Amino acid sequence: MEITKNSNKVHPFQALPPKGLRVVIVILLLLGIFFRFGNLGGKVYWIDEAYTSLRMSGYTESEFIEQVVDGKIREIQYLQKYQRINSEKSVVDTVKGLALEEPQLAPLYFITTRFWVQLFGDSIAVTRSMSAVFSLLALPCMYWLCLELFESSLTAWLGVSLLAVSPFQIVYAQEARPYSLFVLVILLSGAALLRAMRLKTNSSWAIYALTVALGFYSHLLFALVALGHGIYVAISEILRFKKNIIGYLLASITGIIAFSPWILVFIINSQNVNQKTSWQSLKIPLPDLAVNWVYNIAKQFFDLGIDSNVPRLYSRLLLLLTLIIVAYSFYLLLKYTEQRVWLFVMTLTCVIVVIFLPADIIFGGIRSLNTRYMIPCYLGMQIAVAYLFASKITSPQVTVQLQKLWRLAFAAVLSVGIISCCIYLPADTWWNKDRSYINIPIARTVNSASGPLLVADLWVYSVDTIANLLSLSYLLVPQTKFIVFPPQTVEIPPNFQEIFLYGISPEVKAEIEKKTPYEIEKIYSLKDGHTILSKLRTK
Repeated sequence: MEITKNSNKVHPFQALPPKGLRVVIVILLLLGIFFRFGNLGGKVYWIDEAYTSLRMSGYTESEFIEQVVDGKIREIQYLQKYQRINSEKSVVDTVKGLALEEPQLAPLYFITTRFWVQLFGDSIAVTRSMSAVFSLLALPCMYWLCLELFESSLTAWLGVSLLAVSPFQIVYAQEARPYSLFVLVILLSGAALLRAMRLKTNSSWAIYALTVALGFYSHLLFALVALGHGIYVAISEILRFKKNIIGYLLASITGIIAFSPWILVFIINSQNVNQKTSWQSLKIPLPDLAVNWVYNIAKQFFDLGIDSNVPRLYSRLLLLLTLIIVAYSFYLLLKYTEQRVWLFVMTLTCVIVVIFLPADIIFGGIRSLNTRYMIPCYLGMQIAVAYLFASKITSPQVTVQLQKLWRLAFAAVLSVGIISCCIYLPADTWWNKDRSYINIPIARTVNSASGPLLVADLWVYSVDTIANLLSLSYLLVPQTKFIVFPPQTVEIPPNFQEIFLYGISPEVKAEIEKKTPYEIEKIYSLKDGHTILSKLRTK
């Protein structure tokens, strides 16, 4: 086993995984595939996913509102018109809808998923399976990145193993949103950058330029990943105008030029961006921020769900151990690897933290609490942890007994991740679907009624209420009827045995109790106390 030194820094070990570990890695890969594709259609299709299908259908949100909010009684399955590919709309309409109403969402995921659905069907499982495929493709990209970075197949395989059974990765591998594609392009572009810096050829820099363009068209936050790459190249070349800096600049400029049409779209429709992302400015106390940061870090390695039965003491112990492992991983990385290694991991991890964290603390906001925004940071942590275990379980500088303990620790980390995935897989909802998980009991209540009518309104426009109707259309029985009141309209239709009010504003409720022979019975409320489902009873 070869060990190289550079300025008293120990290079990661050039070693294939031991034979027994190879078998474990194969098992982990198979489990990773199973966790990504198992029970794909089982969880509630929540608001954001419903919007994904709305975008893929080619209808805009304004068209949806105009055609649905008209006071007409319809069957709930009518809403599926806005969730399916249809002959009236093309992929051009998909791009137009994003450009006009949500330019903060890059179009690549929505275009590829639309074609995927056209080929294989429009069920929930098929729609989500595109994300699962992207997540699966991220595994070889993790291997490539770690191999370029550490020049160690052992570290690369351990990185793949951690990614394969990471609860966080599994959650977003099963969500019809662009986040698993974001993971894929981060790892792919990082590996392509390291390869280009090593080979210094025009073709390798051209490949990197392509990954930059793909990254921008996958997620706008890739800009921060690209910024990290720029910092890495500049510091690695000690700010001298070397060939790698020229290569990076040319590749980055090429990628940005390729993305310039969407940049223009973003600028023109920036007002819609502010409206769609205003929730990010929600202010919460600093202690709550800190607690959530810790939990979000832990989700990369274990995630027992929103209603875990694990005693709080054990849960906190796992949190503490996770933080210790992550912190120790970065300590070893900084102490024992070359600058080109630790600098890459640190820029990947820290750039987005340095931008979002102070902004949330100083100005208020929850950007740093959004796990899907912090994906580059979490990938850096997983790479660091992979290095930690690779450097301990086969190192000749570690005694045989300690090697066994480190192998046991690695097995424990993987086991906790596998257990988390096993808990997640059969669940019908999870923490990432927080704005729609209540739709499950709501659907059960409405479905148990005889000839129900679901009433919503648009007096106080609520994206959640209207979009959740799309989510509910997957859960309610076909004979369920619904009606959405236009503004300033209250007219309860007759001849319905059971009438439910869904997300009705207080103003409309007051009008109903004042002008109709009904009183309102609360059924379900949200955490903020707002009643989401009520039932009308004759006075």
